[in-house]
Amino acid sequence: MGFVTKILTMFRSELAGAKKVFIKPNIVSFEPYPTTTHPDVLDALLTGLSGHELIVGDGPAVDAGGSDSVLRRSPLREVCEKHNIALTNLYSEPMRRIKSPRGYSVKVSATPLLCDYVISVPVLKVHNMLGLSGALKNQFGYLSKMDRLMMHTKIKDINKGIAEANAAAHTDLFIVDAVQTMAGAQEQRHGGCCSDLGTMIAGKDPVSIDVYGLKLLCKVEPSLKGRSNPKYVQYASEYGVGRTEYKAEEI
Repeated sequence: MGFVTKILTMFRSELAGAKKVFIKPNIVSFEPYPTTTHPDVLDALLTGLSGHELIVGDGPAVDAGGSDSVLRRSPLREVCEKHNIALTNLYSEPMRRIKSPRGYSVKVSATPLLCDYVISVPVLKVHNMLGLSGALKNQFGYLSKMDRLMMHTKIKDINKGIAEANAAAHTDLFIVDAVQTMAGAQEQRHGGCCSDLGTMIAGKDPVSIDVYGLKLLCKVEPSLKGRSNPKYVQYASEYGVGRTEYKAEEI
């Protein structure tokens, strides 16, 4: 993946001082790409970062079946094994309760918090509940199962939860795959279908990336046209996670 190699080169100086790097792929369920991060993207990252201590991990969707089984069947596990790296189940790792200055409390994985540099590798997709799944939504995988269940059942506010997860666990770099995307929904099992966008996006600001991503998704999902930014994008902006303004540069 030439794009991934270019991005790692651009951020080489930032990465130089990082001993331990955490990589957060998008592993929702047993479904392959574009529901899940493409194996070639992860392979390019692990190859380019071979001089660092690497941790790769995620917490699959709570309705996708047993998380250990999902990760065991994931094609990303084979990529990790190729590089002698374990694919970590974040549900099995220590969690940390975070309470923001705004009083909203979430329990997030402690694993990314203990690393020197964090790279998030989501797939840009339509989401049937939120409208958009991209840079910010990928950090939903940091949350405990209980938090995620309460947010999906609307006991807790899912939009605030996504924003809080991003505020609690800082991400240094986002590499978003929009070469192929899911339109209609975020997974085939929820009614989604594959569409081509032919784009890769990278940057440090997940808010601006998602604002740009919403514009891109309008090309394959007419129902998104004229729609305002999802609430979690607005919350994340208010929490200081990023800015809604962006300047896109082609590389």
